[in-house]
Amino acid sequence: MKPLSGAALALLPLLSGPARGQAAPMAPAGPVADPVPPVVLSFPDAAGPPLSSCKEDLARAAAAKAGREYVPPEEPVASGPVQRTEPPDVDRMRKLVLDGTNLTLAELPGADPDAVPPQPIEGPPEALEAIGAVLRRAARDERVRLTFYGASHTSADWWTGELRRQLQDRYGDDGHGFIFPAAIYRGYRGQDLNLCRTEDWRADYVRLRTSRRDGLHGMGGASLSSSDPLDFGWLQTTVSNPHGRRISHVDLYSLGQPGGGTVVVQVDDSAPQEFTTDRPAHELLRHRLSFPEGAHRVRWSPKGDGEVRLLGASAEREGNGVIVDAIGIRGREARTWLEWDPALFGPGLASLGPDLVVLAYGTNEANDGRYDMTEYAADLDGVLTRLRTAVPEAACLLVGPSDRGKKISRDVYAVWDRTRPVAETQKRVAFAHGCGFWDWQAATGGEGSMVAWSLLQPPLGAQDLIHFSREGYIWSAHRLLDALDALADSP
Repeated sequence: MKPLSGAALALLPLLSGPARGQAAPMAPAGPVADPVPPVVLSFPDAAGPPLSSCKEDLARAAAAKAGREYVPPEEPVASGPVQRTEPPDVDRMRKLVLDGTNLTLAELPGADPDAVPPQPIEGPPEALEAIGAVLRRAARDERVRLTFYGASHTSADWWTGELRRQLQDRYGDDGHGFIFPAAIYRGYRGQDLNLCRTEDWRADYVRLRTSRRDGLHGMGGASLSSSDPLDFGWLQTTVSNPHGRRISHVDLYSLGQPGGGTVVVQVDDSAPQEFTTDRPAHELLRHRLSFPEGAHRVRWSPKGDGEVRLLGASAEREGNGVIVDAIGIRGREARTWLEWDPALFGPGLASLGPDLVVLAYGTNEANDGRYDMTEYAADLDGVLTRLRTAVPEAACLLVGPSDRGKKISRDVYAVWDRTRPVAETQKRVAFAHGCGFWDWQAATGGEGSMVAWSLLQPPLGAQDLIHFSREGYIWSAHRLLDALDALADSP
């Protein structure tokens, strides 16, 4: 394919780490001491979520902040049927130009997704064995955890959510896993878990314009803070979905800091409990809110005696099964890890106890034309060094950037030229650290597939030619699961 602009950048040697092609040594498996033992708060009388909706709770909080009485809204009048627009004229879009080549839609790479050959996970033998062993352990009725990091693809929790559903249907549902305890921006979500929060929480993560730039973000890379007792956040099990309907505890992570305020926590309609985050120095705190297994709403808010800074929550069940964490922040790159305080990140990730850590970055790195591949390789080497230091016993996998296109004019498109160099760099660095690599761009059909996917009916790609539709994320999840199964089935 002809590049959009400039020639593909040459891949240069790593600046540090093991020699090319040499896997990093794998630590022996076995029990590992929990670096952040939880302080348990028990709610034995929690009997199920309150009946109030998120909208009602927010309206009640807004009324309290405005100093007025809350008046419940009247029941809305039922509206008529939703008017649907006609699908776009696909015949017009079948006359295409991709990178100067005239093609029909059927001739585009990935135009027939089911005909695309399976994309295997690549890597040193030790890395592939470690990854395959994770699902074999799940099949033996052991508890396993897959922890995904990434940008907007991961933050949306569509593809990770589908992986969670499929694996939990097979091996058992151990809960949703990690989620930020209140939305860090509009549109942040978790599949099969309901979130609600007031608007005045302060979100903070690396390279946010209003960031404090202190790196105090824990293992999730973001924090939410408030000192207003009228602010709240809650998570709740799903009501009608077949997944995500039962949990038995939530681990709430917060920042201990000088002058830290008190956090008030409540499960359903049980009596609230509280804990202080006031500590002589910065420290990662973990409180386990324990309750009878079932459907629940878990709520947190500041008491008002100082700032509380929440770093994450993990909704779980006891027993054996699978957890799939989706730790994503839109627009971020892997190198943001290097700006997270390692004293909070390392113990935090280790406390989750992941069996497989997946890094799914690259889309934003490919978008930054000033980000040289030599610099990128060095940064990624530093990220994987941090990962290996935090959880040396975990298997690791890098997922390359998905395909990306650009619309030039009505029926003229081009392929983003930096996706391939980023993927090749990831592959090399992954192998050097004993990690596997899965090529997402190749899995969807290669360069130009996102253009095809955006034109299919129904579309599998979004009109921005960067993201997928929900169906496209689900398709991608099944292809990655096929690749994981292939390793699990290997002798």
